[in-house]
Parts: sequence; C-alpha cells; structure tokens
Amino acid sequence: MKYFIQELQDDEGLQKTAGIKARDDVDNILASMGYMPLRIVVDQNKRKEAGSLESLKIHYEIGRIWKEALQDLGEGDSLVIQFPVSSHSVMIARQVRRCQKRGARIILLVHDLETLRVLTRDDIKPWVRARILMEEGDLLKRADCIIAHNRHMRKKLMEMGYRGERIINLKIFDYLIPGADQGRSLDRERTKDMPLIIAGALLRHKAGYIYELPADQTFNLYGKGYEEEGKKNICYHGALMPDDLPFELEGSFGLVWDGNTSSTCATGYGEYLKINNPHKTSLYLASQIPVIIWKEAALAEFVEHYGCGFAVDSLHEIPERIAAMTETEYQEMLKNCRKMSERLRAGWYTRKAVEEADPQ
Repeated sequence: MKYFIQELQDDEGLQKTAGIKARDDVDNILASMGYMPLRIVVDQNKRKEAGSLESLKIHYEIGRIWKEALQDLGEGDSLVIQFPVSSHSVMIARQVRRCQKRGARIILLVHDLETLRVLTRDDIKPWVRARILMEEGDLLKRADCIIAHNRHMRKKLMEMGYRGERIINLKIFDYLIPGADQGRSLDRERTKDMPLIIAGALLRHKAGYIYELPADQTFNLYGKGYEEEGKKNICYHGALMPDDLPFELEGSFGLVWDGNTSSTCATGYGEYLKINNPHKTSLYLASQIPVIIWKEAALAEFVEHYGCGFAVDSLHEIPERIAAMTETEYQEMLKNCRKMSERLRAGWYTRKAVEEADPQ
C-alpha cells in the first residue's frame, strides 16, 4: 500500500500564507495518485504556550501519535512524509525507523531545510539549534529517498553527506488552482508595461527590499505585513487566500526576490535562494504570469530555460530590461507561461518525482 502523512494544524494565521498551501497541494496530488492519508493532528497553539516541562511532554505525545499512525505499515508499503514535519519532535525519527524495520519505504519530500534556512541566523537559541539539527539530520539520514527542490539543493545535500542516488530533483513546486477547473478564468490582458507584482510575506524584517524599491517602476503588492508608506509607485492590495490570489494578480511580471536590499539578494536569504524553490515562483507561473528573478537564484535557470521570464542581478536593472523588450517578446513569454501553468496546475512535477521515488 501507498500512504502519506497528512498533518492537520489548528494554527491561527496560516490560512493566508503559502506555507499551508504548498503542503495541501502535495496532499491533494498524492491522494489523486492513490496514496492513502495517515492523519497527524497537533495543536500548535498549545505548543506555543508550553513551558519546558510541558514541551517535553508534548514531544513524547507526538511520538505516541506517530507510532499509532504508522503501526500498520510493513513489508511492501511506502510512505511519503513532507519535510520538515510540522509536528516537529525528536521522537518522530524513532517511529520512522521502526516502520522501516518492518519493511516500509520512507520518502521525504522537502519543503525547507531549516538547517540552511534558519540556523544561519544569529538570534536562534542554542537549544532550538540543537533540536533542529537532531530532527532534520535523523530523518534525512533515515529516508530511503529524498525529493529535493532542484539540482543545487541535491548537490548541497550531497555535500552534507547524504548519498546522491537517494536524492531526486523535483525541479519546481506545483500550484493547484481549483477555481480554474470550475469556470474561473486565469486569462488576463497583460502588457509588458504594467506594474510588477510582489506576493508573499511583506514584513520589513523578512523583505526589507520592498521598502527601497526603484522609484521609476510601479508595483502591486499582495500579502501580509506591509507597512504602508504612501509611495506613489506602490499599490498595496492586502492579503488574499492562496486559492483566490491567482485570479486577482494584476501586473506584467511577478518578482522573486528576498533579503533587505534591492541591489542583490544578500545575507542568509540570498544564500538560501541559491538552493531553494520559492513557492511564489510557482504561484506566478501557475497564474500565467512571467517571472523576474535574481540571477543567482536556483530557479533562474528554470525560468530562462522555459522562456517564462528573465533574471537580473539588481532590481534597478528592471526598468531598462523591460524598456528594451518588445511587446512581441513579452507576448511570447505569456504563451510559454500558459503552457507551464497547465503543468503546475495538474501537479505534473510532483507526480513525476514521486513516481521516480516510489516506482512500485
């Protein structure tokens, strides 16, 4: 039998973020492939309020929940786990190991590598650092197969000591848009000289570049946390549900950038972009919108290979690049994005990767 872990969270604030959307899409794709859900329910709000002793009890409780969920898996079964697990606990690897001893095959589909995304920050407490290293390391080491974002993440995992033959390249995340199959149209009249789109987390500490965008380019912003400054070239549209957002995005290109400056993607955010598949890239392409991306980002080669946008070193290059582009060239990008949209909305890349990881 084929199974997947479906983690259900009661966590306020997740519904209007991409974090839960990406995982829900994978759940839906796996279910459509015939995988059966094994549901894990953890009250994340309760964990936030727990002290040290209570936190320890919660870790043991999570271990018990996973043990019950996996108890019937054995020889010939396969299990897909989205990684990192939302119900994080050092007790989970032990239950996975027991499952493997009974003959089950474990596949990790990576959303993030916290050891590379979070642990580069200076504000991480030592005990949190130790827990993340233990949780991630144990599961990655234990997995029979790892589905990584792209060839750059695969290389990084190999440098960390994980065997290359166990690592599969996803290439890009899919992005399901249910409404597009229920009569709502993604088609828009777009031209190259419309505002650029920025969708995602807009908090100053996470996306400081937004507060120094080039004044000679207009922008439409969608997401949570923007501190409006009354700039004439920026229009803030607020936060929308992930399944509704594709029908509301207005603009010529979607921007994929990170960090605190518009000159480059600096610090740890930039380093992570070099191996990461930002989910907003999938949002834009599934919405039939060409992408502008940092030249050193891992997905830059994907975007340019399929003719779905272009890459830049600095945001200040963008006005000149767009001015030099003909409308015919832009319309060709739109055509390529429509083709890519069909793949992403059908879950094509997830299906291919899972079939390679689990060829039974």
